[in-house]
Amino acid sequence: MPDNTFTFEIREHLGVIARYESGWRKELNLVSWNGGAPKYDVRDWDPHHERMSRGLTLHAGEMRKLVDLYISSNNRKAVREGEQIEAERKERRESYRRSRSGEKRDPALEAVERDVYEGAEPPSDNRPEGSDLPEAGEAGDNLDRGGEAAPSADERAGEEKPGDGEPK
Repeated sequence: MPDNTFTFEIREHLGVIARYESGWRKELNLVSWNGGAPKYDVRDWDPHHERMSRGLTLHAGEMRKLVDLYISSNNRKAVREGEQIEAERKERRESYRRSRSGEKRDPALEAVERDVYEGAEPPSDNRPEGSDLPEAGEAGDNLDRGGEAAPSADERAGEEKPGDGEPK
């Protein structure tokens, strides 16, 4: 009759995957079976690690491959979901544009909406520097034609009027 006894040593407890009401837990551990090299082990254990259920044992390379497969699968799902969301957004924009295309619209409003949807850049200011300053002779200009300061209203009130021989 074959000997069904075996030994195990949990070398490192890596984490609990699930907890059950019975007190048992599904765990990931590094376990040495019958004195061999430690392997990754996934199985249910009783609270004192005296009894166990059947489980899955993986070498380091197999564990890496399992994790890589899991991550790749999740990445593909995330990319597909992102593509689907972007396609739905694009369809909503196109549907909105089609619904508005028959209306007579202000071209400036259309440009603003297009910029909102497509990402606007600020308009460039093509005016030369200083063009917003008042021209000579406009309000606020206090120089006469000779380049000297023109008299203020108070100064002009004190000037002589023609035919008036004396200053006021």
